[in-house]
Amino acid sequence: MKHLAFVALNFAIFGTHLFGQSTEALILPDVVDGGGWQSTIVLTNSTAVPAPATLIFHSDTQGGGTQPWTPPFLEVSSTSGMTLTGGSSLYVHTRGTAAALSQGWAELNASAGIMAYVIFTNRVAGRQDQDATAQAVTASNRSLVPYDDASGFATAIAVVNPTSSPLTISVGFRTTIGGVSLGTLPPVPPQGHMTFALAQQFPVIAGHEGLAEFYSASGNFTMIALRFNPTNSSTAAPVFLQTGSPLIATPPVVGPAPVDPPPYDPYGYYAIKSTDR
Repeated sequence: MKHLAFVALNFAIFGTHLFGQSTEALILPDVVDGGGWQSTIVLTNSTAVPAPATLIFHSDTQGGGTQPWTPPFLEVSSTSGMTLTGGSSLYVHTRGTAAALSQGWAELNASAGIMAYVIFTNRVAGRQDQDATAQAVTASNRSLVPYDDASGFATAIAVVNPTSSPLTISVGFRTTIGGVSLGTLPPVPPQGHMTFALAQQFPVIAGHEGLAEFYSASGNFTMIALRFNPTNSSTAAPVFLQTGSPLIATPPVVGPAPVDPPPYDPYGYYAIKSTDR
């Protein structure tokens, strides 16, 4: 899957009520199935009463676009209208047996109090299975991601635009030694999904560690990050959701310090003293 296996969750509040509770929509921004990968989605009802949950999936097409998707699961024939009893968890596994990889993202429409995360399992013949996890997060117009692309490590990103309009997302980098670089992602289509290795999308950060800042002035997005070591094992990297204007910007250009004019010296005293030293 080329260093890519990701999840993210977008957050929105609706005015309806189910089982006496307000509902919320979360987003799992990366779901994978096939090609050696399997996704396990874990839902937890943190309340004392039954709560409904529905998963709606979108698979990648081209240029960051998506289309409706119905991945097969082992435990359920449909992910619509599931009910979790109070104080319980539900595990649903994609089959993971297809030869070709399918990838996309999922919306979780559920009562408030239901939390979620995804487990990515990679199976390669002759090697132990490897897992990575990503927790549900909310959407924001700005995110901070510590990245590691030094000494054979790599950082991978999944971004979801859950809105109905294209999003432009700028990216700023500050390395641990203070270097600053700015860039921009290709426009993310409505309901779009993009996954990429950070150093492939922005080669300037290859070989460095630092902080990446993703920012959009036109809408909210959500994302996850994964850190891969030289053996291609991965773990979730933190994504810190923020609001407001970006922190990382190109520093102002500073010219040479002004030189004070020499003192008035009609007889060349200071010039003589300087040559006497």
